[in-house]
Amino acid sequence: MDVVYFWGMKHLISGLGFAMAFASFSAASPLKVYILAGQSNMEGHAKLSSFDHIGMDPKTVPILEEMRGGSGEPVELEDVWISYRTGKEEDQPGVGKLTAGFGARRVSTENDGKIGPE
Repeated sequence: MDVVYFWGMKHLISGLGFAMAFASFSAASPLKVYILAGQSNMEGHAKLSSFDHIGMDPKTVPILEEMRGGSGEPVELEDVWISYRTGKEEDQPGVGKLTAGFGARRVSTENDGKIGPE
């Protein structure tokens, strides 16, 4: 019984030491991964031009200003990346910084001007 207890304590202490050594890494910058999967309703078939309608109501103008940069183009997030695949034969991933335009695409590497959940 003493050998089993010692063996368990040795591994517990080793595990705690390992966890403490790497705790600063995980506390400093947590990695969040979101998987959005589904059929065509998950791709997004709205057009980028629908952004204009958000600016028609004074209450939602601040939202539109966050969505568009000073140039009027959709904002590109620096710290968020997206990977998109159509599932078609060409099936090359469309990869890039998150911005509007990753909605339903005929070719996954080409922006078709549609938006989805991104």
